[in-house]
Amino acid sequence: MRASPAMAVACAYLTARHHGLRVVMSVPVFSRFAFAYGMAFGLLYVVARAHGLALFTVYPSLGVVLLGMHRSRDVADPAMEFLAPEMWWYGWVASAALGAFVIGLVATLLPDRWWRGFWLGWVWVTPLIAMTACVYWAIPWFRQ
Repeated sequence: MRASPAMAVACAYLTARHHGLRVVMSVPVFSRFAFAYGMAFGLLYVVARAHGLALFTVYPSLGVVLLGMHRSRDVADPAMEFLAPEMWWYGWVASAALGAFVIGLVATLLPDRWWRGFWLGWVWVTPLIAMTACVYWAIPWFRQ
């Protein structure tokens, strides 16, 4: 049975993409940056979440973005908070992304000998630790 011309083109396209990905990942500087960024982002997100380090606060109902972490508590009537609920998630993600980017850039400047003994399993372990911490902090929210 002969393969159709469309199948031949699709196979050639997928083969070409695979080799391109391999070339990109074989560059040591990019792989160092990716590994460092991946590990640092999860841990820095947990730190930003735990210590309230949001770069900005979003009020979606009002269309307002403020730098830093703000609370929408009304002193006169605390029940009015539902009119302007705050969102810190975007600020936490931005804080973690910025910090992880800096750590990734620093990792690209480190000499090769520092990376030879590095266990690549940390790329999987650190996000698991970060997810466990985030689930732990979310438990009281589900109990309300």
